[in-house]
Amino acid sequence: MLKKVIAFLLCLLMMIPLFTACAKRDENDLGPMITMYMADEIYNFDPAYAYYNAGTLSVVSMLFETLFKLDDKGVLQNALVDTYEYFENPDKNEYKMVMILKDTCWSNKDPITTDNVMYTWKRLLNPKNSFEAASLLYDIKNARAVKEGDVTIDDLGVEANSSKMLTITFEGAIDVDAFLLNLTSVATAPLPESHIEKDADWAKKGATMICSGPFKLGKTRYVNVAKDYTTVVDKSDEVAFANRDIVKDDYALDEWGNVMTSGVNPFCDVKRLSYFVLERNSYYYRDPEEDDIDESVVPHRLLVNCMLTAEQLEAEFQNNRLFYVGSIPSSMRKNSGSTVMQNVKTYDAMSTFSLYLNQNAIINGEALFAKDPVRKALSLAIDRQAIVNAVVYASPATGLVPNGVFEAGASQKKLFSVKEAETFRDHANNSLISASADLNGAKALLSQAGIVPENYSFSINVACYDEINVIATEMIAESWRQLGFDVKVNKVKTIQNNDVLKAIANDNDPFMKDICDDLFVESITRKTYEVVAFDYTAFSADAFSVLSSFAKPFAGMRYDMENYVMETHRTGYDSTEYNNLMEAVYYVPYFASLNRETDSDFLGIYGSKEEFQATYDAVKAIYDKYNITPTTDVKQWKTQKATLLHKAEEMLLTDLPVIPVLFNKHAVAYSDDLLLDMTADYYVPTLFNETMLKNYLDYTYISKQGKLTSIFAAFPEIEWEKAGYDYSGQ
Repeated sequence: MLKKVIAFLLCLLMMIPLFTACAKRDENDLGPMITMYMADEIYNFDPAYAYYNAGTLSVVSMLFETLFKLDDKGVLQNALVDTYEYFENPDKNEYKMVMILKDTCWSNKDPITTDNVMYTWKRLLNPKNSFEAASLLYDIKNARAVKEGDVTIDDLGVEANSSKMLTITFEGAIDVDAFLLNLTSVATAPLPESHIEKDADWAKKGATMICSGPFKLGKTRYVNVAKDYTTVVDKSDEVAFANRDIVKDDYALDEWGNVMTSGVNPFCDVKRLSYFVLERNSYYYRDPEEDDIDESVVPHRLLVNCMLTAEQLEAEFQNNRLFYVGSIPSSMRKNSGSTVMQNVKTYDAMSTFSLYLNQNAIINGEALFAKDPVRKALSLAIDRQAIVNAVVYASPATGLVPNGVFEAGASQKKLFSVKEAETFRDHANNSLISASADLNGAKALLSQAGIVPENYSFSINVACYDEINVIATEMIAESWRQLGFDVKVNKVKTIQNNDVLKAIANDNDPFMKDICDDLFVESITRKTYEVVAFDYTAFSADAFSVLSSFAKPFAGMRYDMENYVMETHRTGYDSTEYNNLMEAVYYVPYFASLNRETDSDFLGIYGSKEEFQATYDAVKAIYDKYNITPTTDVKQWKTQKATLLHKAEEMLLTDLPVIPVLFNKHAVAYSDDLLLDMTADYYVPTLFNETMLKNYLDYTYISKQGKLTSIFAAFPEIEWEKAGYDYSGQ
């Protein structure tokens, strides 16, 4: 009994500082503001476009809440969904799921409803849109038929029974865990139709977007830069401003989203992101009438600087004027004496730095990258280990599927412990890509194919604002030059918006000047690149989400209504063998219940019985080849899918429409003594919902004379008079 009393008293003593802190709190104290640095610049916060850069996904994940989530151990948990129930009625061939949403709101106080869920899913599946994440929803009844233009979007098997109840009808019996895992992807997170349909650039600035996550987008500040992309050009300096960097953009859009005729505003200012601010979403799982302001989200603001030099970063971090570093500059990565480096934490990122080779690009009069020996030679020539040595926080890629992706389902909670899931890489053939270069082997391949490298000149697109990817790309280009190719690294820049938007067009000024267009991402989505280098990021922790889009039926590309065909993957890759292999993965839950002679209307996408039977026969041949017995036993589906997905990755590593280079790692820095209660999930290494900045009142104030403290010097346009508690007189 005495031990219990002592323990209770110790607990009370430990809580005294908390009570003291609460007693100090002023009604104007809105909580900590945490200054941060991130090198990755974000110009579009739309979740559908968050998968071309690992850093972008980390930020967008804090702005939009998913229906389900994976905790830091990989255990599936409810997020926006409160409860769900799966129903099967095999006699009537009915397979349904009912979801009930939690009560929470968008950052503008509007409730999040089932209509928001339905809108997002229909947006992904709309045959007019190209979104690789579309295949995450292909278990839903008529999803593939909608995407291929065979039925209307209203035929999708999703019904909003009420603002909180959603009924989903499936094509057949499904692996429930696999479907819910896809709903942990922020690409499937609910979105607000009213904002998106009103403005094509809705996700480029805080004033035009609302958020469902713990934070919302606040101020974003873009600056003019010189040709080196680092020097800020002040508009007051007329000479410097006249010599600012300007680039041509041939893809400005008119108010209907069509490319404008040549000569209409083709030259644009190059811009870069100076900083952005994430502000607390006061309606995130919170009752404004009953709950404290920090009930669900502790920090008031996250202030993210994007333009510090390594020297400035070290000084700001060392002197407690900057508390979190989201990406480490290359010049600091081998400096063990740096205060930043002494506080680094590393985590596997669910992304692979990769190269797309555009098989439709015409190089010296021919489709160079459509030739197998060329793609294989280019991969052989890359010294992946040398690149790792240069960028530090990575490992040589041994496949396309990155570290962390599950082999056969998520982690499982076992009473007081967690059985962590095995990963895809644990069981993969990791010997198909060499970490070192084989220049002689690459040259031999080209010679045997009759390819004379000196006859070809091409470029590699890379985002100019991604320093680490630029370094890696320069090294790759040099390797390819050693083969004899003339290779240019095209560091693609970001421009002031030059699209005419229907929502804001007027006679005097038809352009929205306070947003930017990321020409790098646009070069990928428009397929205007020859080679492009970027972070290929997993849509979910399921390998199917990584591999499926290279198959034409699962690429998520728009349906060409004039020629009645689906567009191929963004690389132009279209292999019948690979397409059939992905069909075999997709058919695993359904095949045992199908009849070749009577089920030709399955999925609603086959134009004839013969077309269905051809797919059926191709899938059966694959099952026979790999000794897979079709079954209705859901427990066997995961391992059967995993077997086929490993074969799919091996095929990609042979055909090489994409060249994997590095498995990325997250490297962040912060002091455990200053940032308290840092949390993570399976996709993002650091979340800030619960984060407390120790003694934050020492930093978050302005003087009574209105003078800003040094911590805010990099954020001059914020209204700091509204920042919070005035601590200067205490």
